[in-house]
Amino acid sequence: MSSSAAIKNKTVSTRTTFEISNRAKQNLAKQGLTISEYLRLALIKAANNQVKLVNFLDTPEALTGKEEAESGQIKAIGTVDDFDKWIDKIDEDSKH
Repeated sequence: MSSSAAIKNKTVSTRTTFEISNRAKQNLAKQGLTISEYLRLALIKAANNQVKLVNFLDTPEALTGKEEAESGQIKAIGTVDDFDKWIDKIDEDSKH
């Protein structure tokens, strides 16, 4: 391939909500990046095998919680319905 050969670009698209897109734009702009630039950097890291996924189940807190649950050291603080309501409230609060 000669040095004057044209580089072929690949377009990658993704779908997200309007709200997520706007929040991402605002937060990335604070760092001087566009969504496109951020995604390009992320793809470069992935191509170079530099992506480290965080497994939240391996954190010290999660492992302690797992040990407590397995040994019966747990206390019920509500129902699944209570949890759903709590999550909904957090979602609503984060939109304001």
